[in-house]
Amino acid sequence: MDMIYWYLLALGIILLWTVAVSIVWGRWKEQIEKKSIQCMGPFVMWKTQRGKQLIEKIATTRVKLVETYGRISVGITGVSMVTMTALLVFSAYLVIERAKDIDIELHMLLGLPGLNPMIPLWYGILGLIVAMVVHEFSHGLLTIVAKVKVVSLGIMFFIFPMGAFVEPDEKGIMTLEKKKRVRMYSAGPASNIIVAGVFSVIFSVILMSSVQPVAQGIGITGVGDGTAADIGGLVPGMIITTFNGTPILRQSDFTNAIALTSANQNVSIEVYDPNIGGDGMRVLPNVTLTDKFLETGKIADEGKGYLGINSMTVRDDYFKPIGDSRTLGDMGVSVSIYITLPLQRLSPVDGVVMGFYEIDGFWSFMPTGAFWILANACYWIFWLNLMVGLSNALPAVPLDGGYIFKDWLDSFMGRISRFQDVEKRTKIVDTIALVLAFTILFLILWQVIGPRVL
Repeated sequence: MDMIYWYLLALGIILLWTVAVSIVWGRWKEQIEKKSIQCMGPFVMWKTQRGKQLIEKIATTRVKLVETYGRISVGITGVSMVTMTALLVFSAYLVIERAKDIDIELHMLLGLPGLNPMIPLWYGILGLIVAMVVHEFSHGLLTIVAKVKVVSLGIMFFIFPMGAFVEPDEKGIMTLEKKKRVRMYSAGPASNIIVAGVFSVIFSVILMSSVQPVAQGIGITGVGDGTAADIGGLVPGMIITTFNGTPILRQSDFTNAIALTSANQNVSIEVYDPNIGGDGMRVLPNVTLTDKFLETGKIADEGKGYLGINSMTVRDDYFKPIGDSRTLGDMGVSVSIYITLPLQRLSPVDGVVMGFYEIDGFWSFMPTGAFWILANACYWIFWLNLMVGLSNALPAVPLDGGYIFKDWLDSFMGRISRFQDVEKRTKIVDTIALVLAFTILFLILWQVIGPRVL
């Protein structure tokens, strides 16, 4: 019911915005256009010449540097294109193999703050604005170096700022030499990926090197009313370090330990309690577990012990891209955990979760709240730049990767004697690009559709 409410609220806001924009645009179109504002359906674009001189100055005084950057961008975007396409195909396979274990809602595929519940609103807007400015600024540099006129710059709004854009001369783009056009399209995604790397280093190396967990174990983020945990004295903010004699270092340790218990069993729990002095450790010797069946209603859970907490593993290596990895496989797992911190309630770090960590070393001079605002902002700039860069590298028009793929395919086919007719080749290239674009779209939507039809 709650999800339906939020869907309806989001739909209502979108409809209200769309109607309001349509009415205002219909009545005062001429006056609005004089302010360099245009509307395309519900999208509002503010065009300006501000910033154009800066882009032109950098592009014209650093031509060789910008051209070199364009060549590097082609490599970065090309690798990203292949990697992302392979990941989509692999994800589609996982949906078939593990459909029952996957539950993704459509709004979770949208990288929009406010619509995607995983993305915090204000950090999300900040990260998205940085990503779009970086993306379009890079396009602008390579556009000018390619001697194509930049008509305007601007910001696009859809309720919130959706990002920046650079408007090039379309005729100039179409007549541009393919390799220069590919560099121009590649610059945006590559710049996002590079910025993501820079902010990842700032977050994980410069900032999070000063962060240490106050204790190793599982942090309690919530306690159910009237549950064994509630009656036994457990509260959010505590960290369970030992459960019924079993050391708890991660969530799986707790899951395995409580699976060995039964309903009405007395257990001993050792916790770190931030509200007491000394080392913060205390023991709750007689916590009586309840019947898990009463909570889940599943016959298979009848007679099993139930504590009644929401929890998360408290570890410092979450915040480091490769953690303590020593093998390539471990490194891959660590990177995936690092990228999916939002799914683990570890980004943004706020509320009770801040109490699971202490700021030590250089950054200890900052108030805890201010430090986490800075750290969270850096993480989300990293995360959204990475997502914008990788998604734009996909070989699907109208994404940058789609246009790059079309030019690469046209160049490749142009070397084959049977495809020397330009008009015939263009039709074939357009058809293949369209089929690939729909295939990519299907692979993305399959993450939502697959689990519901299999």
